[in-house]
Amino acid sequence: MGAYLECRNLEKTYQGTLRALQGVDLDVEKGRVHAVIGENGAGKSTLAKVIGGVVAPNAGEMRFKGEPYSPGSPRDAHAAGIAMVHQHFALFPSLTVAENIVLGDEPTRLGGVDSARAVEQVRALSHEYGMPLDPRRRVRDLSVGEQQRVEILKALYRNVDLLILDEPTAVLTPVEVQKLFKGVLRLVSENRTVIFIAHKLEEVLEIADDITVLRAGKVVGRRTGADATKAELVRLMVGEDIAVDRQRRFGSPGPERLVVRDLTVHDAQGRPALDGVSFTVCAGEIVGIAGVEGNGQLDLELALGGLVEPSGGSVLLGDEDVSTATPARRRALGLRYVPADRMQWGCAPKASVFENAIMQCHRHSSTAGVLRRKRLRNDVKSMLKRFDVRAPGLGAPVDTLSGGNIQKLILARELTTSPGDALEVILISSPSRGIDIRGVEFIHDLLVQYRDAGCAVLLISTDLDEVLALSDRIGVLFRGSLVAMLPGQGRTGKAELGMCMLQGKGEAGAAA
Repeated sequence: MGAYLECRNLEKTYQGTLRALQGVDLDVEKGRVHAVIGENGAGKSTLAKVIGGVVAPNAGEMRFKGEPYSPGSPRDAHAAGIAMVHQHFALFPSLTVAENIVLGDEPTRLGGVDSARAVEQVRALSHEYGMPLDPRRRVRDLSVGEQQRVEILKALYRNVDLLILDEPTAVLTPVEVQKLFKGVLRLVSENRTVIFIAHKLEEVLEIADDITVLRAGKVVGRRTGADATKAELVRLMVGEDIAVDRQRRFGSPGPERLVVRDLTVHDAQGRPALDGVSFTVCAGEIVGIAGVEGNGQLDLELALGGLVEPSGGSVLLGDEDVSTATPARRRALGLRYVPADRMQWGCAPKASVFENAIMQCHRHSSTAGVLRRKRLRNDVKSMLKRFDVRAPGLGAPVDTLSGGNIQKLILARELTTSPGDALEVILISSPSRGIDIRGVEFIHDLLVQYRDAGCAVLLISTDLDEVLALSDRIGVLFRGSLVAMLPGQGRTGKAELGMCMLQGKGEAGAAA
């Protein structure tokens, strides 16, 4: 008897040049967690999309439950018993949890939708799988972790047999990760199957029964979770030994570069999303801002980046008040901004790599309003090489790149300076979200280099390991307030920080 899901010699090529999958074979056994790992651009998400019916392979075949399987759409995959939870959720913010989950398969009564029954079904389902949610809440009011539960419950509501989770822990705290894992193990106990795509190898080793490693679109290794080691998996993923989990030196703070005083931001409903937040960031230091997703991090980065005008308080860059200044003015004063949502705020997804790369520097390479394209192309090529951005070509749309390469492209654009440009403060949010091990090490080293060169770095992240590894000081956001400013440089433990994030208790008096 063959595997529960068999993939044979799958090929997928984008735009005729980018070979995302090259003869991939995959055997997934029933009632197990099968992890698929690899660097950004290795083909993980493409493989998941082929199995989930999102894209069609150029060659190869699949069998599911012993029968030929070739879905033409996600609906076909659902009908066969396969569902996929994507990195970027497909939810309707204005609808309730229950409405999102039952959409397209609503319970009916007397010819109409039975809303009360839908609420009860969703409430029972969420408690059954240890993912409690209020079915009547609007999705727009949920944290990212809660939205992920909605996506998973959507699949479970339709009674899928195989669930694909694409980077499911990228935005979760350690406590939320453990809740997710309990739900995954519950599925396995019911003899359902999970394909788990991830970058965090500690989590893979904790949850996976079987592991397939992809590199450059090819399968380069298969292991069981019980036999694999982190060092071995890293070597398979990148093709060489690389140093991970290194202890980095810490900074020596200089003068204040960014000063935030009593910053207040109200949401669309008039409620305080940020409530009197105050802190400083000095030259030569990294200040980390930690918090469970949905506690004001997005509002903070948008307000500091100039995309949202605060309701009160002030923001100073050096000696200048920029509380209501445009993003362009803040950039001229030396602020560089790398947002958490790279697709919405960080790039133009359908524009080319070249067009995205020159957004901030084209004025320096133009004469009488005419772009000097040859010079710009050479500049962009040098930029991409320095930041190790891997793209099929300068003309390729940005949304054809892997998430990690899009992130590095945005970093390259923001941190590459032209003559006369100032670079004083780096505002960066969730820099390693969905990034592979090599990419994480590169980005972390880069931030340390800029800090040591005298930049002030504000790092906003839900990844505790990232905050603890890089920060000289650590602020904690809880329900829109800065409730603690904890010592960094290894003096605060992961458990202490995690509890502060969840309970909102800390040394608030030291926050400024």
